[in-house]
Amino acid sequence: MWLRRRNGGLPPLVRRRNPCSRHRERQSAMPTAYERALVRAVPGVIEETVRIAEIPAPTFHEGTRARYVYDRLAAIGGWSRIEVDGLSNVVAVRKGEAGHVRLLLCAHLDTVFPDPATPVVRSRGKLIGRGVGDNSLGIAAMLGVAEAMQTAAVRGIGDIIFAANAGEEGRGDLRGARRLVRDYAHDFDAMIAIEGHALNRIQTQAVASLRYEVSVETEGGHSWGEYGRKNSIALLARAIVALEPLMPDPKAPQKTTMNVGVIRGGRSVNTIAPDAVFELDIRSVEPANVDALLRQARLAMRRAVGDEAEVRFKRIGTRPGGSVPVDSALVQAVLGARRGLGLPEPEFYAGSTDANAALGAGFPTTCIGVTTGGEPHTPREWISTAPIKQGVPYLGRAIVAAARLPRSAVRRGKRRE
Repeated sequence: MWLRRRNGGLPPLVRRRNPCSRHRERQSAMPTAYERALVRAVPGVIEETVRIAEIPAPTFHEGTRARYVYDRLAAIGGWSRIEVDGLSNVVAVRKGEAGHVRLLLCAHLDTVFPDPATPVVRSRGKLIGRGVGDNSLGIAAMLGVAEAMQTAAVRGIGDIIFAANAGEEGRGDLRGARRLVRDYAHDFDAMIAIEGHALNRIQTQAVASLRYEVSVETEGGHSWGEYGRKNSIALLARAIVALEPLMPDPKAPQKTTMNVGVIRGGRSVNTIAPDAVFELDIRSVEPANVDALLRQARLAMRRAVGDEAEVRFKRIGTRPGGSVPVDSALVQAVLGARRGLGLPEPEFYAGSTDANAALGAGFPTTCIGVTTGGEPHTPREWISTAPIKQGVPYLGRAIVAAARLPRSAVRRGKRRE
């Protein structure tokens, strides 16, 4: 029956919530099977990080670690193709559905250390050891995501190429990632590189770089009997000093750097050095700056040495530049994954990672991390284990969000290399 207000008017209609809508809200708030699988994967990822870090994998000698990763991927299963190529790149292809972005994932196998791996130390919520974050955790996290996808039978995404690649560090010169970008150029639309560190950073720009070996040779001789002959080490030192006035301003808007990283030469303390060599690294967020600085450096060094000896230049490495806009579909998909987990807004940075290989070839590409840590490339390298609880779900969600995009959302740009 109709109820009247005390003042004689009709009461307003009471809006009742549809119980079906409440059920839908509860469903949307509930984690999916895939999201639950990612959370369950975290303890295993931490243990896997330790196992991988204790398998030696110097650049150019990644074979033992590659075989281990291959066996782990094979055990996960569900691949249309799995192999180890001639460079020790491990590749496993998960077929998806047409119309969605086809994604290439890269986590590099190699470490900067030439000698055997050492045991990982666990201490107060940290893992401490060579290459533990760069990049043992990156590989372990990728394996964890692959297993979660298989367990949850994720659908509605494009093909995903899972790759543990060789040769990212130093003189490896991105050789593994370059090979993958070349060989699979017609099989992927975008790439995500995975590093253990940098949970709260997203790479949107590739730092261009050139690396040269600069050498001087002279006649040499005995330090007493042939005293007075030209000494290659002394001449090379003169060439290095000539670089000092060219050193770029560290606060310049377009950051550019130049570094002498390695010096070798001589025979013995009582020998006039017949040869000497150093390695020069030039980098910039603007590729044109690299070429310009190299031209200036070559001229300055030749002038410094003069006609006393020939200065020789041998290119030993090059990394292309490139960038992906923050408002691109790929980066926005990654940001959506972060926000869904309540992670803070990230820093967008310029870096030198496997992402450079794909950015240089014009592919939309970024590099993301899994935890926080410090002192990479040293025996004291460490990572925090607590953030991995969010880092693995973040990585897994970001990958699926990117692979769920329509192919029309991403476009290959101009090749820079």
